Amino acid sequence: MRRLRIIVPVFALVIGTGTIGYLLLEDEFGWVDALYQSVITISTVGFGEVRVLSDASRIFTIVLILLGVSAFTYTFSVLGEYVVAGEFRGSVRARKMRNSIAHLSGHTIICGQGRIGNRIAEEFKTIGEPVVVIDSNSEVTEQMKQSGVLTVEGDAGDDQTLVDANVYKASRLIAATGSDATNLMISLSARALNPNIFIVARADDEGNEQKLLKAGANRVVPIYRSTGRRMAQLALRPHAVEFTDIALGDQEIELSIEDLIVQPGSRLDGATLEECITPEGGNYMVIAVRRHNGELEMIPPPSTQVEAEDVVVVFGTRDQFGELESLTSATGI
Repeated sequence: MRRLRIIVPVFALVIGTGTIGYLLLEDEFGWVDALYQSVITISTVGFGEVRVLSDASRIFTIVLILLGVSAFTYTFSVLGEYVVAGEFRGSVRARKMRNSIAHLSGHTIICGQGRIGNRIAEEFKTIGEPVVVIDSNSEVTEQMKQSGVLTVEGDAGDDQTLVDANVYKASRLIAATGSDATNLMISLSARALNPNIFIVARADDEGNEQKLLKAGANRVVPIYRSTGRRMAQLALRPHAVEFTDIALGDQEIELSIEDLIVQPGSRLDGATLEECITPEGGNYMVIAVRRHNGELEMIPPPSTQVEAEDVVVVFGTRDQFGELESLTSATGI
């Protein structure tokens, strides 16, 4: 692409050189005559001379023809390489991908497509949630593009890279790189660009957890602590952990855990759980309520009153969540 950009300057330089040369060598040539003679000489169309040229001008014309032929040869070789090597198709594909990303809203940005980032992307793919992957490795991004995943190549800690991933309209960002310093920078930049985005950051060093939270992350996952805790739970409570994995990850079993934000003016705003759970709601259960001040109430009784900006955590069958969304959204009045 860079070589394509110099084609126009090359021709402009050759034509400009020819025009100025004819003006200096031929007293009777004006600007138009000199430009015209230069163009027809370089293009080798064979129109002949505008006026009878001197010997010096004819020698200059020979040099100009050689320059023009060289410029055309270079142009055709670059264009041929551009098309044959697939760069043209790649450019078109990249443009389409940029347009697709620009039209996204409410998507998730995954920063770092390593083993963890790849697993995260697969999880979102299974539930049909749109994602944009950011990675600095060109080989990784090319593989993702070939798979049809919306991808941005670059440093996720750079503001422009996040803008290219449409961070302004994104709902969530996951900083999953293997560097705590990079994840901190990503969290800081994303929070500055989109104050409302929900950020989950990976931490390899538990000592960096508070730093990531202060940088803007809403949640931090200490990888080694989380892995150790899960292994311990598998050893102590294998059946409970297995049930949770099935409920959260098995697409064949219609069970899931969802969190829904109570919107101002919705049916649940100012009401109790008992008042709004219908008989059809027997297939789901409210297992927690996180208050807008951060307080978490586990297994709340039906008499629990909820307000706008509270988060209701529900366990049940997926086909019931449409009803729940109508209860928590302002349109459910």
